[in-house]
Amino acid sequence: MTGLTRCVPLSREAAAALERRQELYPALVEKGALSAEKAAWEIRVWTAIAADWHWVVTMERREVAKVWTYEKIEALEDSVKRANRALLKAIDAAPGELRRQCQEGECLHDLLDRYGDDFAPILAAHHQRDRFIDLLDWYRRERPCSGQAPISFYVETNFALKERARLDREAREAA
Repeated sequence: MTGLTRCVPLSREAAAALERRQELYPALVEKGALSAEKAAWEIRVWTAIAADWHWVVTMERREVAKVWTYEKIEALEDSVKRANRALLKAIDAAPGELRRQCQEGECLHDLLDRYGDDFAPILAAHHQRDRFIDLLDWYRRERPCSGQAPISFYVETNFALKERARLDREAREAA
C-alpha cells in the first residue's frame, strides 16, 4: 500500500540528507572540523527524519532510535541555514547579469527561460532549500498547540480510506 506519494520529494531529500551525513561526517570528524558528538547527533536525528518520511510515502515503518520533535526541528533549522548559504554561494558563482537579477529577486521562471543551464544550479539550490523548509514546517505542526494537523493525520486518514475502499471492493466481489 502506498502513502502520500505527493511527499516523495520530501522523502528523497530526507534520505539524501542522511546519506550525505553518513558519507561526509566521518572525514569531517577526522579532520577536527566537526565534533564526534555533533556528527552522531545529526546522523541519529536524520535517520529518524528519513524513517518518518519513508513511512509517509510507503506506509512502512522503520525501527529507529527515539528522537524528539524539537531535535528534528533543530536539525532542520540548521539545514535551512546551510541551504540558504548554498543558495547564496550558487548565486555568487553565476555570471554577472544573472547574479544581479537573482539578487534583485527576479521571477525564477523568467530566469530559467532566459538563462537555462546557467540558472540550473541556482534553481536546484532554491528547490533544495524549499524542501528543507517544507520538512521543517511539517515538524512544527507536531508541536502542541500548533493548531495544524500533523503529517501523521494525513497518512493515517489515507490508510483508513484505502482500507475502507479495499473492504468495499471485497464485499462487492463477494456479493
